[in-house]
Amino acid sequence: MRYAPPFLKMLETIMLERIVGPILPVALVILLGYLAGKRGRLNHADSLVISRVVLGWIFPALLLVSMAATPRSQLFDVKLISATFVGIMGMYLLSLLLGWLSSRELKAATLKGFVTAYPDAAFMGIPILQVMFGAGSIYTVLVLNVIASLLMIPLTTMLLTVAAGDSNGWNAFRDSLWQAVRRPLLWAPALGILCSLLELKLPPMLAESFNLMGKATPGVSLLCLGLIMSSEPMKLSREVWGNLGLKLLLQPALMIAAILMFGARGTYAQQMILLAALPSATIPAMFANEAGTYKNEAATTILVSTVLSVITFPIAIYLIDGGLAG
Repeated sequence: MRYAPPFLKMLETIMLERIVGPILPVALVILLGYLAGKRGRLNHADSLVISRVVLGWIFPALLLVSMAATPRSQLFDVKLISATFVGIMGMYLLSLLLGWLSSRELKAATLKGFVTAYPDAAFMGIPILQVMFGAGSIYTVLVLNVIASLLMIPLTTMLLTVAAGDSNGWNAFRDSLWQAVRRPLLWAPALGILCSLLELKLPPMLAESFNLMGKATPGVSLLCLGLIMSSEPMKLSREVWGNLGLKLLLQPALMIAAILMFGARGTYAQQMILLAALPSATIPAMFANEAGTYKNEAATTILVSTVLSVITFPIAIYLIDGGLAG
């Protein structure tokens, strides 16, 4: 019995490193970006440029080389894709309905669905999952990003167009879908998937070049996230608190239910649960700014969910370590 206290102390230390360890480096880089914005070393215009670099260049390069290196046998997981669809789009439609019932305003309801259903897989998911699972974790980020890019973003564009009084809502959906397909964020991983299906290897020099670019994704994107957060005022309200409950609590629960319902198991299923537990992505704030409504609610939800995820995300890690979906 005299050895129990040291053993328990060591166990607590291991658990603390496992649960909190992946979060702290992420939080530190976000803080650096936030301080850079607050001190005027970087500004909002800089964040827009950095976002374009991340989403248009270095992130697609990472997706391309990662998917090209994925074995063909692991490329398609129907159970995982089905569960992800339910966890992401199901949350979107539920939040949209709740927003419509409470406000009867389509723009606000649409943006509510967008901000509560779109996890920050690109900016926060990649560095966290790479620390926990290694480079192979990019597959789950790709699955989530494809569903959001091909369905959620075009649907949001269509509904906002309809809400603005434009009768060409379907045209907006079609145009947004076409623009999404043309973006490197979609065709780059699609090219990587094609290479995997055909079992084609990228030339070593080309693969190393893309690797060199892609390695910058986690750090640069987190710095940009902190910079974006520094330029947005924080105004808590009942609406924001409701959004936080939907994003940080209900969406992970919905994803867990979908994973269990479709029988998805293994590392990818666990990674998808972790992605669903992430805070809101920054893209909805850009849509809200362009739509001229729900701007403060979207920005504050993103900011506060990012802060609170330091508390809520370790719970998801604890459940995964306990064998959930293993």
